[in-house]
Amino acid sequence: MHEFKGSDRNDSPISLASKLGNDTNLIESSWRRCKDKYKIAPQCAIELCTLTEKEIREKREPLDQLLVESHGMIERIRRVAEQSGYSVVITNAEGVTVKAFTDSDHGLALQSRGIRPGTLWQEAIVGTNGVGTCLEEKRPIIVDANEHYGTNLQCFTCSAAPLIGADGAVFGALDMSTFANGNRLGQALALNFVTETANEIEALIFRDAYRNQHIINLEGSVHKNTALVAFNDSGTIVAATTLALMELRCGQRYDLVGKNVQDAFQITWRELFQSAPIDHQFELNGNRYHFLLELHPPEAKRPKVVSREPLVAKPVSQTTVASHPDQYLPLFKAAGKDPALIHQAKRCIRIVDRGVITLLQGETGTGKEVWAKALHDSSSRKSKPFVAVNCAAIPETLIESELFGYGAGTFTGGLKSGKKGKIEASNGGTLFLDEIGDMPAELQARLLRVLAVKEIIPLGEVESIPIDINVICATHRDLEHYVSQGDFREDLFYRISVFKVALPGLRERQDKSHLIRKVLDQLRLELGETHAVGLSTQAEQALLNYLWPGNIRQLKNVLHCAACMREGNEIQVSDLPEEVLTSPFPDSGPVLSAASPSVHATSQSPEKQQLIAALESHRWNITRAAKALGVSRSTLHRKIKSHDLLEEPLED
Repeated sequence: MHEFKGSDRNDSPISLASKLGNDTNLIESSWRRCKDKYKIAPQCAIELCTLTEKEIREKREPLDQLLVESHGMIERIRRVAEQSGYSVVITNAEGVTVKAFTDSDHGLALQSRGIRPGTLWQEAIVGTNGVGTCLEEKRPIIVDANEHYGTNLQCFTCSAAPLIGADGAVFGALDMSTFANGNRLGQALALNFVTETANEIEALIFRDAYRNQHIINLEGSVHKNTALVAFNDSGTIVAATTLALMELRCGQRYDLVGKNVQDAFQITWRELFQSAPIDHQFELNGNRYHFLLELHPPEAKRPKVVSREPLVAKPVSQTTVASHPDQYLPLFKAAGKDPALIHQAKRCIRIVDRGVITLLQGETGTGKEVWAKALHDSSSRKSKPFVAVNCAAIPETLIESELFGYGAGTFTGGLKSGKKGKIEASNGGTLFLDEIGDMPAELQARLLRVLAVKEIIPLGEVESIPIDINVICATHRDLEHYVSQGDFREDLFYRISVFKVALPGLRERQDKSHLIRKVLDQLRLELGETHAVGLSTQAEQALLNYLWPGNIRQLKNVLHCAACMREGNEIQVSDLPEEVLTSPFPDSGPVLSAASPSVHATSQSPEKQQLIAALESHRWNITRAAKALGVSRSTLHRKIKSHDLLEEPLED
């Protein structure tokens, strides 16, 4: 008789995902269905069907609440996909894409080929593909290159996993796709990510559906909090997640569901209901298992959590920091080996979980969101949502509804049931307001009230909603200058700037060599290479000499390009982009401003010339110039700064 220890066997999520994804029988079965059942002609391009905007909204509406609740999980896989050259697709049970994230470098090209909202991936319509075949087989799968039935889809590699509800029914699919490049390791990792995320989403739904039942968590070495079994007060098992059934080798749900929990797990009530998790061995269906069992009581029977009073919390001593190093590890990882950032990490430790708003200041590309996430992950809220909002990226007409949400029937064309805003979505966790200097003035007043009274009122509603959030703000602007110009509320500035963290530009960091090596190690994983990406001495010196106006973001892009261009194991000087070699120092040319009209005659970019012309014709009045150009004032301010036109205060 074989004994299984949690996930310490060949079917851990990553190996299981790889095994399932490379099962050629699944592909062969799908091709037979396409030919014999669906009567789709082989070796032909298959036209993709795309739904209208109205139809997309109707298909997405039943999933809207889930998309909000699982925001943190989806954002995590979205960031992984962006860094790895993949796009993320979420579909309903029919295979209709209700959400697509195409943030990577390949995003636009993937969109043009069909990786976008509204595309129908049903196997019966478009043949063998990641989403459609995953929904048909109800299991994780990789469909790579010419495994696709339609010739026009053979440019893709797709890794998909089913989204499963509390009743065990498939209600959609989660997919990571990119252009096929033969990288089997990358495909296996992508499948691992979608399978793991799909398991977490299923567990989220499961806990909510069975919150009034007892839930056992079967904790293994790989998975945590996703292998769940629910039983009622009489001891009858009423449900289990897919991962729990897989761990217990139950081919059907009713191999476990319906049994008595004491009989199934060979455990007494006394053992089961003890306060601490129990290290337990038992036999089920002819196999022996070894798990750490943790019991979660029904919601109504859980003890009430007493809220903390941050104002009377004890100061953080060096002893406290030293005795809990793992809690603050994300901050020190973000700091790297730069002394200035390590100092900032030590400062941040003292305000973690103290209810202090943090303002991150630094140039574009210095890693403000990375630092914000590290603060979140070092706090007691790390298991709660981390919601990032870029105030500069959302149109002024939409930012209010994005932040505060809206009630049912507020907008024509809006969701019938209303929509939860980003602030409410971050309840219990952290709200990160990036580029807060670009927030419209009227919204600044509403945000100030939220920070003061800890409640929001969605658009179109009259009842307030209490919130408990940690707020982190970030900007690359001089907010004090904006306050003096009347572009930023003084009271809000003093509210958010009590604790400031200055993030240095890459040219100022003393750990550039360490950072370069770290980025190269990440690239090795992203490119699926088995050997480390090397760097010649001359190439490293060129990188150290360059002043990096685009900071860490630019460094990552330069090294990614160079890693692709290299012929051997090492990046050579010739592999580096021209600007790194020819412009090691910042442009020392004249600074454009209203006070130096003679400079305007020199050669400038078309956009720069257009900006100067509009500003000069309106006597450098921002409001009138922005109106003439057809852009918002915040956008014009951003363009002025990006072209170094801001030397003297401008009139609004």
